[in-house]
Amino acid sequence: MITIYQKASKLIKNFALLTALLPLIAWSNVTYQMANPENKKVTVRLALTRAEHQQGLSGIKDADFPVTEAMLFVNDSMGTRRFWMPDTYFKLDIVFLDSQLKVVGIEKDVPFHPGLAEPPVIYRTKSYEAQFVLETKGSSPFSKKLKVGDKLKWISLISLSEIVLKTRRSQ
Repeated sequence: MITIYQKASKLIKNFALLTALLPLIAWSNVTYQMANPENKKVTVRLALTRAEHQQGLSGIKDADFPVTEAMLFVNDSMGTRRFWMPDTYFKLDIVFLDSQLKVVGIEKDVPFHPGLAEPPVIYRTKSYEAQFVLETKGSSPFSKKLKVGDKLKWISLISLSEIVLKTRRSQ
C-alpha cells in the first residue's frame, strides 16, 4: 500500500525533474535570427560550448546548410578570435562582432577544405578582438554587402544576454 508520504515524495521528485528539464525544452523550441542593415535575415544555429566551437560547421555538407542559415559562436566576453576551416565543404563568410553586434572584421569567401590533412594548408583567419563570430555561406545574400562598422540585430524571444549567461555557466 502506498502512503500519502510516498505519493507526495514521488510528486515532489517528478516536479523537480520537470523544473530541471523545462529550460532545456524551452530553449530547444526557440528560433534565433539575425538581421543585417538591409533587414535581410538568417536563422541562427548557436555554438555555445567549447566542443560546439571546435566542431563548428566542420563535416556539414553543402546541401545541409542553406544560405538562409548561419552559425553564431557565442563567447562570454570580448577576446582575440581566430578561426580555421578544417573539414568544410563550402566557402564561408566569417563575421567578427563586438558585444554590441557591430562588425569589427569580416573575411569573405573563405576557402573550404574537405578533410583534416595538410597539405594543402587549411585556411586560417586573421585575429580580431570580438565577442561573437558569425559564419554564413559565402553565397549568402545576408553577408554579401556587410562591411566593418555595420551593426547586426538579434531577433529572438530569448535575449543574447541570456544566452551569454548560459554560455558562462556551460564553460
